[in-house]
Order: sequence, then C-alpha cells, then structure tokens
Amino acid sequence: MDIRKLEDWYQKHHRKLSFRMTQNPYHIWVSEVMLQQTQVDTVLPYFERFIQKYPTIDELAIADEETLHKDVEGLGYYRRFKNMHLAAKYIKDHHQGIFPKTYEEVIALPGIGKYTAGAIMSIAYNKPYSALDGNVIRVLSRYLGNPHDMREEKNKKVLDQYNQQQIERSTPEVYTQAMMELGAILCRPKNPKCEECPLNTSCFAYQRNEMQSYPYLSRLKEKKNEFYITLIIHHNEGVYVRKRTETLLNGMYEYPQFEFESIASVVQFLEEKGITLVFHGESSTYQHIFTHKIWHMIVCHVSLVGKPDSDWIWITIKDLDNIPMSIAHRKISIFK
Repeated sequence: MDIRKLEDWYQKHHRKLSFRMTQNPYHIWVSEVMLQQTQVDTVLPYFERFIQKYPTIDELAIADEETLHKDVEGLGYYRRFKNMHLAAKYIKDHHQGIFPKTYEEVIALPGIGKYTAGAIMSIAYNKPYSALDGNVIRVLSRYLGNPHDMREEKNKKVLDQYNQQQIERSTPEVYTQAMMELGAILCRPKNPKCEECPLNTSCFAYQRNEMQSYPYLSRLKEKKNEFYITLIIHHNEGVYVRKRTETLLNGMYEYPQFEFESIASVVQFLEEKGITLVFHGESSTYQHIFTHKIWHMIVCHVSLVGKPDSDWIWITIKDLDNIPMSIAHRKISIFK
C-alpha cells in the first residue's frame, strides 16, 4: 500500500469534523462511542452539545445518570453511554481524571474494545495500533481482494493484522483517520468513487471492476418480531410511565407495555393484579426496527380504575419531554 499517497490525500481532502480537529483523548473517546452504529451527520450536534456540557472527564463522572441518558436520547444503543459513564468514574477514581495513555489501560475501561482502543491510541497519541471498523474492512477487502466472509471474526483478524502492518509504516494519527475517511467518502458501499481514490492503481477490486463483490458478508439472520400491547395510561394532566430495567434500553422510560398479541390478555393479566382499564377510542399501531428485532406495538389509550402498578410512575404531559425515552416510544402520540 502506498501510505504516503493515502496520507497526502487525507491531508488535502478530509472533512473538517470537530472531533477530527483535536488530539484530546477524551474528545476522541466520546466521538468514537457516539459513532458506533450511528452516522456522522447525526453525531455532530450531539457531540458538540455533549462536550460543551461535560468539558472534562470529572464532570462526566459526576453527571446524573438520568440526565446523561436524556442528553443522548435519539442516538440509540444506550448501553454504550452507560459504559462510558462507568469508565469516566473509573478514570476519575484511578487516573485522577486524566485519560490513560497506555493501550492496556485504555482497553481495560468499560465499553472499550479493540477498535475503540486502537482509534484512541493512534489518533490521540500517534501510537501504531490498528483500528478496524466497517469502513476500513470495506477498504481493505476491496484493496486486497479478500473473498472471505467478514461476519466471521477469524476473517476480520486477517485484515486487522494487515492493517497493523500498515500503521507501523505510517504516521498513525493520519493513517487511521485516512482509512476511515476513505471508506466514508470514496470507498462507499454503493457507487464508490474509485476514480478519486489514492489507492486505485493497486486496488484488486478496482482493477477488475469487482467493487460490489467486496466485502463478502453472509446473510444476516432475520430480525426477531416481538409483539406488544402498549398502554398510554391517562390520569389527570399526565400519564404513567415505567423505567426499563431490561438490558435493551436500560434506564430509559417507556409507556407500560406487555408482550401479548391480544388486548384481552393484557386486560386479564392486569385484572388479576387488581387493575381495571377503561379504554378510550380505537387502538393504533406503531412499529420500531432495532438492529436485531422489530417491535410491533398496538397502542391503546386508557385510564385506570383503582391504583396503578407499583413500578408505574406518574408524570405530567409537560415533563414527558424532560425524561430520557427511547425513540420507539417517543414517536407514539400521547393524544387520543
């Protein structure tokens, strides 16, 4: 690989993104966490607001968890931010609030895996550690003509080893960002701009016009369908919500919902707990698609006869905007 040509291309053509204009390891860490499974354009306003509100690791460490969840509402994959909060507390307690400087210390932090550790070490500290994300996998698969299934870890490992060899010959802070940027703006999944690519003269796929053949990705399992009855329980000038304790969307609020396909089953279940529902008008349907599952929700507007369930929390309509809630439920209309 012509490292110099790649790095020269990056210096001239990279996007001027706020989190790429710094070597502050805290800022780079926050950006990499936010960018997991999330598009750059979506992340940018969140990142800028986040750094303004939590300018140091110490301030992030002492943040209220519920407030933090609210600050990242809409980005999804909320477990990553729970881990980031835990890591900030650890850095405050064990590293005096200073982001650690060795790979071993960085990868030991909650929520940080090999890719994120490599990105931080190379971009912030200019150390030669491979950072292999989806963009880099696509670039290297095409460049090398690697035909193997990139959903399998053993095949990703081969590319990671090659990437490590290249970064050891490079300026790490530039190389890592150049590979990411190349995959994002030129070596795109569809309609790649190969004529503009600094590596096209030695790219296996481009020379054979086989760009769409790489990377090879075996078919994903079909998403699991889950069916819920979701209740908008009206009371006075507010509604009832509950705080999730499940792994998915842990710590986010939702309207009470039940994994039943029939409204009658929910009515019977609640009546056995001494809770009677009064229905208001027709039900409506909503759907929300996660990475591995789809929620199908029948939404019913109701009021109660008797006391609410012990884990339901009453909140005013006005204050609904101030609590962290997943997009799956945020998009449900609370009006009948």
